[in-house]
Amino acid sequence: MPAMDENTINRLINAELKSRGVQTIAFRQIVGRLLGLSILHREDSSMERQLYDDAVRIESLLNDYFEIAGFRLFHERHQNYFRLYPPGSHVPGLPSEDDAVVVEAVRARLSADFVACCLTLHLLYNEGLRHGSINERNEALVSLEHLNATMTAHMRRSLPAKTAREKLLAELKRARLIDYRQDSQVEDADALIAIRGTIQQFVPDTAIAELLVDAQKVVSATSTNGGGHEA
Repeated sequence: MPAMDENTINRLINAELKSRGVQTIAFRQIVGRLLGLSILHREDSSMERQLYDDAVRIESLLNDYFEIAGFRLFHERHQNYFRLYPPGSHVPGLPSEDDAVVVEAVRARLSADFVACCLTLHLLYNEGLRHGSINERNEALVSLEHLNATMTAHMRRSLPAKTAREKLLAELKRARLIDYRQDSQVEDADALIAIRGTIQQFVPDTAIAELLVDAQKVVSATSTNGGGHEA
């Protein structure tokens, strides 16, 4: 079988787009958003709403397109978003790929604060689910004070100081994991942030279970040591 050249691939893609009623420019915008932000969420803007609806129509084409390069596309239909994972990533909700080639260059370099905050956000979102306090946008509203207290208790790590905190929250918002008003004062302990439902798929439940087990071990060890001092 002769190798397919670039023109042949373009013709195949354009033919599929035409059959689905999606413009080439929309396909490029969808791919660009997923590669640039890793997520395309229908509720974020009128532009993303249109792109998401187009992406649903060509979902099989997008899966094939990204699969060639080893990327994996996850579609959360209940919350209306796509998330793109680089090669070698563990994707919650999808089977693992033991033979996946890990490409470190395309992996996000996540800071310790980012990872700790993500785990805490998932923990708080699960708490909101248990208490029935998730709003109609699939968000859990929490204060920065509550976020910091929970992070300190379970991660033994506090939110960073003002400038670093602003950067951290901006990164979390850019990843579509939280939302907050642009005019919010993020150094205000009473300021509210919305934890988005996307956090559930971004952080696997197994990580939360391990976090809770580790926290319980710390509590048990502290209680045992305290009892020893009292004797």
